[in-house]
Amino acid sequence: MKDFLKKLALLGLVLAVIGVIVLVSGIVPVKASSGHWPITRWMLGFASDRSVAFHSIGTEVPSLDEPGMLTLGAGIYQSNCKWCHGSPGSPMPPVPAAMTPAPPYLPDVLHELDAAEMFYIVRHGIKFTGMPAWPTRQRDDEIWPLVAFLQQLNEMSDSEYRDLVDVDKDTAAPEVVVEQCAICHASDGMGHGTDRVPVLAGQNEVYLRESLEAYAEGNRHSGVMEPIAARLSKREMSDAAKWYAGQTMTSQGRLDLNAESIQAGQRLISQHDDTLKVAACSKCHGQENDPSYPVLAGQPAEFLNRQLALFRNRSRGGSGNGNLMHSIADALDENQSQQIASYFASLRREPTESEN
Repeated sequence: MKDFLKKLALLGLVLAVIGVIVLVSGIVPVKASSGHWPITRWMLGFASDRSVAFHSIGTEVPSLDEPGMLTLGAGIYQSNCKWCHGSPGSPMPPVPAAMTPAPPYLPDVLHELDAAEMFYIVRHGIKFTGMPAWPTRQRDDEIWPLVAFLQQLNEMSDSEYRDLVDVDKDTAAPEVVVEQCAICHASDGMGHGTDRVPVLAGQNEVYLRESLEAYAEGNRHSGVMEPIAARLSKREMSDAAKWYAGQTMTSQGRLDLNAESIQAGQRLISQHDDTLKVAACSKCHGQENDPSYPVLAGQPAEFLNRQLALFRNRSRGGSGNGNLMHSIADALDENQSQQIASYFASLRREPTESEN
């Protein structure tokens, strides 16, 4: 038995020495052009599939058929994913196709994954591939619209995809608006029928510019907006902010709101409810207040309620004054947040004299 163990140890030592020699010599090619051996490709793929399946167990999947989810997910995919994974009717782009391993053409493989597994891959990425993790750990809520879109991608035709991502582009708008912003916010700033994104039309120019700067610097968290803002110049940020500030808010795209919730929200922000010990919202967020603060009138209730939740969870971030919202959001329960959001969503911003 001892002789066997000695031989086994000697064999292990010899293999270790050979491994070190191979490693130091550099004789093993790492070139992407040669691809993986079939056995290597199978082992890596099998290990990856099993890991995703195991670690996605227990993921709570929200409703993915809410209004606007599919459209928003398509916009996110068009802005961030198609460059590596292609899109319906479009072949794989040549550069990522030359990677090892090459990103899969998603319409062909998504049927193998459930919603929880898609979420896990998008959120965490995959090691030893070109698949990155979601740019921020704080915003899981942004990933689900993309998952809702991916669930339908494998059965989506080219024309159906184009209906989702082709937007009317105002030729008078700055190039940055047309190329970077319109896919989700539309050229007029009113969005594309989803209440998960803010209305930019008529918003304070200073606030919009400072928000883009905060996204670019990673101070305001968004896996969608951070990569976009990071590649914009200061001039492009200013151009986009000025354009959207000059647009007029309309009533399109608003969902029906509960009248009782609106009235309760109005009482809360007017400080007629003695249980709410926070400053009245209108002191900072009215139309004529500090231009570094956003005007809330007419914003989607879903968006406003989500922002308050992010403030409560300390996962929103923001520009210099963002932390002022933490104590205010902490003082609101979920029901009060929804009521306040409903009230502001019911309002319409009136144009200033300079806009008339």
